[in-house]
Amino acid sequence: MRDSIALTRLTIPMSVIHRFEQDPNAVRIQKLLIYVCKNRWESDSTRLNSASWRSLIEEVQAQYPTIEQLRSRLTHQIGTLNKSAEYALIGQIILSVLERVYAQDATTVVTAPKSSKLDQDVNVSRIKKLLIYTCRKYWEANSYVIEQISTSELLDELMEKYPTLEGVRSGLNKIVKTLNKPVEYSLVAEIILREVESLYGEESSNPVIESIEQINLFDVRQEILKYANPLKAKILLFSSVYYQFNFCSQDWSNLKLYSLDGLLRTVLTQVETIEQFEQLLNEKASCLKEPETYLEIVPLFMRSLKSNYNALRQNLLTSLRTSSAADRTLASSTKPAL
Repeated sequence: MRDSIALTRLTIPMSVIHRFEQDPNAVRIQKLLIYVCKNRWESDSTRLNSASWRSLIEEVQAQYPTIEQLRSRLTHQIGTLNKSAEYALIGQIILSVLERVYAQDATTVVTAPKSSKLDQDVNVSRIKKLLIYTCRKYWEANSYVIEQISTSELLDELMEKYPTLEGVRSGLNKIVKTLNKPVEYSLVAEIILREVESLYGEESSNPVIESIEQINLFDVRQEILKYANPLKAKILLFSSVYYQFNFCSQDWSNLKLYSLDGLLRTVLTQVETIEQFEQLLNEKASCLKEPETYLEIVPLFMRSLKSNYNALRQNLLTSLRTSSAADRTLASSTKPAL
């Protein structure tokens, strides 16, 4: 029965493959999907690099014909992992992206209830905390109070407060930066954004742009790496996006989860002008250990970005609106948990 369903499935949209490929947690997503399909943990980087996203997604659909079956299997497999809390967030990313693929397949599979229910998310408590803080401007720590508040009510408040999806994105980003654990809550914010984007009609009204970043983030990266130490460049960007890098073991673990491209993309989407970008990098470089070595990197960023900063930033913002590209990770901060 599964084979016949798999044969009639719709073509995997390139936008879905693009989202997985561009996600900063792409390797972890691959590992978890392989574990779900084959019940083995793949750690070989060569095999991971050669794996086909399309084939992997098709195998997932063949083995789990409904989104609820996939959700159940993900929950089970994640529960067997040493880092189950981190991979629970990876599982949510997978479900967020693939639920639209399953929704297209209504002719061959009974449509599952729309899983736009944040109440079922493993991070529901943090989701509610962030929504409460964003909408009502106070931090709620009482778990009983949080349980009593309706998520749908909070989403209504969010949409009333921000009439556009871009407004929601900007509002959440500003709030996340004020929290003790901005790295973790940035991913929670992305879960919320993925949930509400269809309510704003953004996806249905805008064409998907598969490769919008071709004014070319890769070229910028290559220019920087000609003259700068890539590790120091990552540390400087990380400090500019999240929190000051203190060279402790947790910081090194967090840094490994990011690519230089991803960090640069995030800074560009958050900083409006090239002047603000330069000021931010100089401020962060001055606070790092051996600041002179990081201050030397700032002019390299400026030289490679100055001529096309505005155009590149606009394209990145357009990409975020049309394909919900997200540069978020699971890194846990060393700061006190909220």
